[in-house]
Order: sequence, then C-alpha cells, then structure tokens
Amino acid sequence: MAQSLDLAELGTLPPDPLSKISGPGFDDVARGDLASTTPPVAALTTPYLTIDSNAVSENIAALQRWCDDRGYLLAPHGKTTMAPQLWSRQLQVGAWGITVATQAQLRVALTFGVRRILLANPLAAAAGGERARAALRRDPHREILSWVDSEAAVEALASRTGPELPVLLDIGRPGGRTGVRDVQEAHAVAARVRATPGVRLAGSAAYEGAIGGDPSRSDLAAFTSHVLQVHREVVLPHVGAQAYLTIGGSDHLAEVADGLAELSAADGAVLIRSGVSVAHDDWHYRHAQDAAPPSAPRFRPALRLVATVLAVHDGGVALLDVGRRDAGHDNGLPVPVELWRDGRVRDVVADPAEVAAMNDQHAFVPAGTFATQPAVGDLVVLGVSHPCTTFDKWRDIVEITGRLTPDSVAVGLVRTYF
Repeated sequence: MAQSLDLAELGTLPPDPLSKISGPGFDDVARGDLASTTPPVAALTTPYLTIDSNAVSENIAALQRWCDDRGYLLAPHGKTTMAPQLWSRQLQVGAWGITVATQAQLRVALTFGVRRILLANPLAAAAGGERARAALRRDPHREILSWVDSEAAVEALASRTGPELPVLLDIGRPGGRTGVRDVQEAHAVAARVRATPGVRLAGSAAYEGAIGGDPSRSDLAAFTSHVLQVHREVVLPHVGAQAYLTIGGSDHLAEVADGLAELSAADGAVLIRSGVSVAHDDWHYRHAQDAAPPSAPRFRPALRLVATVLAVHDGGVALLDVGRRDAGHDNGLPVPVELWRDGRVRDVVADPAEVAAMNDQHAFVPAGTFATQPAVGDLVVLGVSHPCTTFDKWRDIVEITGRLTPDSVAVGLVRTYF
C-alpha cells in the first residue's frame, strides 16, 4: 500500500518534464504556484487539454442539487477523471463518497484518504479482499463496499479474521454485463453471503447502462422494476432500511429516477454513481442531454483540446497535431468549435460536428467546417466526446477559470492517476 498523500503535497510537485504539458511559464513551476504565476495557455506546445474550473463547479453543484432534491446519496464515479483534486471538490459539495471500478483505482482512492469508497465490481480474489481488510484495520472509520454476483465471488472474500466486508448484490439481466440474472440466482448468492464468514450483505447494485444499445424508456422502466423486485424480495428482508440501493450512471438519470419514484424510506438509501457529469462533453453526452426529459440535471462541457494546423490539402482539409493518443474516440470523435489565428478568435462553428477521422497523432477537419479557411500554424479548439476516454490520455490537464480564449491563463494543473 502506498503511503497516504494529500492534495497539499500534490500542489508542491512540478509538471512531469516528460509529460505532454510544456511551454514558457509551465516548465519547473510547482502546480500550486501556477495560480500566482498565471502562465498564458496560448504559450503551450500543442496539443494540450484544458478544463474550466467554473464549469466543473457548476456541474458538481447541479448533480448534487438534483440528488439532494430527491433524497439520494451521491458517489460519483471516480474512474471518469481519476483526479483526486476533482474528487475532493465533489466530496466538499456533499458527495457521500467516490465510486471506483478496479483495485488499482481503489488504491488511489485509499492513498488520497477517501473515506467512503464504492467498488462497482466484485473484488473476485482473496488478495483483493485482504487488501480491503488491511485498509479497514488501519482506519476502522472507512467504508469500502464492493459487489458480488456469484457464489464464487462471495467465497473469495471469506475470512474468519479481520473486519467484515460489506457487499452489494449486483443485479443484472440476461445478455448484460455482470449481475445475477434472475431471482433464483439472487437468492442463492445472498444465501452464500449470509453463510460466509467475514462478509456482510449491505444492499443491492445495478447498472442500467449494461442494457446496451439505445434503450427505450420502457426498457429502462422494465430493468428498474426488475432491480426493485430483487432488492425488495431478496435483500431487504435480511438488511432492512439501512440497505443501500445503488443505480444511476450518466446517460439515463431522469428515467432511473422515474423508476424509483415509488420508493420509501423502508427501501433503504439510493446511491447514484454518475461520473461524466463533472466534465460533460460536446457530442455523446450533449446529445443525450438534449434528448433527456426536463427533469434531468443539466451540465455544460468543461474540457477543451487545442491543436495546431500542420497542413492543408485536398481542397481545404486541415490536418491537426492531435489524435487518438490525445482524445477519446470510442463514442464519438472530437468536435471543432473555434479557429484561432494571430492570438485571437478568427472563427466559431455555429453547429459543431465531429472531425472526419483520427489517426494515432492526427485529426482531419473537413473543408468547410470553418467559414475561414484554416492555414498552417492556426490553432483549432475542439470539444471532446465521452470524457472518460479523454481524461486517461493526459497526466496533467491545464486548469483555467471560465471559457477558454486565446488570453486564458493557467490557474493550476489537474493530475490524473490512470
């Protein structure tokens, strides 16, 4: 287990000299000193990724307010950012804890002192269970929840020594991802938990996104109804009103809330896990938000990627120095939004669309994307799609305050731990 760290220690570290962030005013400056030196972002070597602290704060507050209004707890998914600096802001505003997906991510959360952690997967191996118990021995006030969806996963956590590990029954569906497939299997796994030393049933878990594709409202309603049936029939009789029920990613929060409308205090505490909301995006989640019911929380994009035009060929196609190594491409490609020339905004795209294609280190902007023809040396500002797989491309993200402009200055660096 790594020695514990705090965010103040992180602020004393300079940017990694071999990371992608370099330029006048950034090299060898401690992260915590950037706010006082305010180096100009435009001086950075492209490509670079920026994050708007104002948008982040508004997004965090919007999701927390939405949860508070409904009496839900919030454990935003930390895998989106893997940035303890951002986790800390979410916790300060009122988040119950942080969700993680892997044991490596769990280690980061423990290292930075997160007190309540939801591991949205089975620990699956005895070594994982022992590491979790070791963390609880060091700090008995910590809470570490994990999921189980098979008797084998439960048996892997058995122990007659050390703290009990609270687990949530993972409820899935045929053809889905993890999770018990039916009520009979749910009863068998829950019975195994009750019979296994060192493990305690603490509630239920589910992920509506595992339905796959583009589920309709009726699909989501049917899945939520199934989850509630199993929760009430299998879990509540043994756990009672102190049970957790965790569900709710980022795509379908309003639909999930509709399915939970009939819940009462006797059903336990609802724990929402939306993580993408902290940064939102300019394509996939933007379109999902546009189509969401009015009751859904509203967010705005916080990430902007800046690239240089390297060449212009084939009737005006602009080639940028940014590619798959720099931006997510699994659920939509980056979206050109502005063209900068000579230190000012030269053109803005009224109705942004994705770049035409990306290679490892290049992106192709179609001719006609901007009213102004791009020229070699211009800067192109891009929004991203699916921020989860953009954050993991960057060790350091340049933090600014407000909308990115050619005059923006850095107020800090957000460090990620993927």
